[in-house]
Amino acid sequence: MNSKPKQILLRISSILMLTTALPMLLWCWNLINNAALDYTYAGLGCFAAGIVYIFSMITAIAGLAFAGRPHRHRWCRILAYIQLAAGVILVVPLLAYAALTLPPLFLLTILYLFGAGWHEKRDSEQQ
Repeated sequence: MNSKPKQILLRISSILMLTTALPMLLWCWNLINNAALDYTYAGLGCFAAGIVYIFSMITAIAGLAFAGRPHRHRWCRILAYIQLAAGVILVVPLLAYAALTLPPLFLLTILYLFGAGWHEKRDSEQQ
């Protein structure tokens, strides 16, 4: 059962994800030179963080497109889990820069997952 507040939360988190993705992408890519001077792989991590923010645009568009269709929320969850895993993996190369670049990604992805549901409900759970 997909409630109206969850649909609204999915739409709001998708809109927020879309509006923050482009500025964060540009900011991550502007940090590449400084990060490369501080840590060995931090420049590469900032570039990869920018790519993950591009992927978050795709996740947000899927959330907006499928918010009213509960049977399609599985796709939203898959994209959000991929995005969350990529963010966790990026903590290693980013080191201290992870605290600067990744909090909006994590917060909005978790909010998105609350809207899409954390797991798929089976027929027995739906009744």
